[in-house]
Amino acid sequence: MQIEAEMTVTTDVVKLVFHNKQGELYIHHNFKYNQAVSGLYLNFKNRKLQSASLQPADHGTIIQLLPPKNINQNELLENIQEIISNKKLTPVGDNQNLIGYVEEIMLILDQFMYPLIPKTKTFKKTQHRWKKSIADVAFMVDAFDSKATIFWQKRNEMRIVKGATLRTKYPLNKDGSIGLDARMGTQLRQEQASKVEKFTTTEDIILKSVNEVGLFLYFGGTNSWLVLKDVTNKTIDEYAIVK
Repeated sequence: MQIEAEMTVTTDVVKLVFHNKQGELYIHHNFKYNQAVSGLYLNFKNRKLQSASLQPADHGTIIQLLPPKNINQNELLENIQEIISNKKLTPVGDNQNLIGYVEEIMLILDQFMYPLIPKTKTFKKTQHRWKKSIADVAFMVDAFDSKATIFWQKRNEMRIVKGATLRTKYPLNKDGSIGLDARMGTQLRQEQASKVEKFTTTEDIILKSVNEVGLFLYFGGTNSWLVLKDVTNKTIDEYAIVK
């Protein structure tokens, strides 16, 4: 989509006049309340949309829309209020001129960082990487009624040293059901049953990940990257996190 307009910028306002008589848009940083009220007003605070109405707010940044003559202001307001409510483009009616105008306004406002629809923050999953220097570091667990010493000896090998103490009971969900972590931890213990006696390991045990270690020792339920620590209390997360 390409939108052509003439732009004028002052300290108080950004003015866009669209080509082909497609209306005007004003971004008021210092709205003059003694001026005539016309058009539709989008009221922003800290770049977050607070309201849309036919009257300007008494604070924040005010974006004034003067649509072209073929766009009804009340229909435009209804459409924008639906977008705000549903957090997505949800046209009211089948007026293609109105729908096209709204899409253009949304694109422009996004470019000026005044979105009608707030952007959803995406959180990158934390990544960890094994390094040869980690292989000789002894990581301890002393939490959730479990005690153990663990070595991350290879990329996919976590060695739990013989003599580790396992948590005896797993916590239930609020409704009394058995959670996924409890079921997975139980399965791991069943696979290693020949190396465990009375909740104490009798041989070294090799698992594939920090997550599996947590499930095996104390049925998980927490971020195990923050539970395994060396003698200085430095977590395995601090050793291996990719920055």
